[in-house]
Amino acid sequence: MREFLIDPKRDPEQEYTIHLFEFCNLRCAFCWQNHEDTIGTENVMDKLPSVEKFISKELMQKVTFNVMGGEVFAPAIYTKKLNEGYKLFAKGIKKICDHYNKGCVINWVSNLVTTPQGNEQIRDLINWSRSEGIETRLTTSYDPRGRFNKKDFEIFKSNVEYWGDEVTCFSCLLTKPNIKFYLEEGDEYFDYLYNQGKYIYFDYYMPDENAKYQMPSDELLLKFFKHCVDKYPNVHPVRDWIFNKKNFASCRVSKLILADGTLCQCGNLVQDEKSLSQYKSPIKRRDNSIIENSFLEKYNCASCEFLDRCTLGCFMNHDYRYKEELNECVYKLTHRYIEDVRVQRNYIATWYKST
Repeated sequence: MREFLIDPKRDPEQEYTIHLFEFCNLRCAFCWQNHEDTIGTENVMDKLPSVEKFISKELMQKVTFNVMGGEVFAPAIYTKKLNEGYKLFAKGIKKICDHYNKGCVINWVSNLVTTPQGNEQIRDLINWSRSEGIETRLTTSYDPRGRFNKKDFEIFKSNVEYWGDEVTCFSCLLTKPNIKFYLEEGDEYFDYLYNQGKYIYFDYYMPDENAKYQMPSDELLLKFFKHCVDKYPNVHPVRDWIFNKKNFASCRVSKLILADGTLCQCGNLVQDEKSLSQYKSPIKRRDNSIIENSFLEKYNCASCEFLDRCTLGCFMNHDYRYKEELNECVYKLTHRYIEDVRVQRNYIATWYKST
């Protein structure tokens, strides 16, 4: 079923995620990585053969490489030597893509909890990359719960100001603590980012051994999506649901290269056996088509009036064995709410014009 419903909704710009290593200076409550592990920090160039293996079979004409850790700019390891290694790595990616006639974008993903010296080196890396003809971006993540201690949060905010519009995306995770904080307490800093016109994208939580504390119920998700429609209509993917008649699927079947060199097609599939046992469907590390088809059949997506507009969410997230589900698809209910709001606002606008 997925080849008829999902494949036509795939984003034509392919996305690769490269985890150079798992070492990180933060200890996020929702992250499955081992942030004490230094495997991969010594020679980032070891990942290039895996990049070529993917690119040699790539059908799309342009690829975005999300290069991350762990934390690629963690102060404890981000030396000038490593920065020079990053330059060689970026140049290696460009060379491979040129060989196979592919366009490429290198997106450095950082928590932005780094030092002034680190910022100078990042600036040097970005400027050098662009001088070499490499399209280069910098993105970050923001979560009000489970990410920062007080000191790290102040560093993050300072660096957000330092980098300004150079940061092209703020990724926020849809965890239960985050959503409850947004709804029950409100988040002044999130409001600040939103009112500054930052590109904010809400991403789906990847269930792990802490899922019972982090996984939001469908009811909570629906409440939050409605809240965004009303108060934050420009966050993604809500903005896409409101304003686009057709959308690509959220799941881009990203190709992953892990710190140990393992190749994979979904970030959820790289977890340990204990975590993978929490899913309803059989797991294949290189293929999650069983889970995709399960989602499509369960919610009867083929007959849904919102299929073109829907981004479908994360299939692995919805296959979590202990997820508290609604009887109806949370995305369909959200789209209905959007339509109700649209009708109501059109009615009010028409009424004002007639008075």
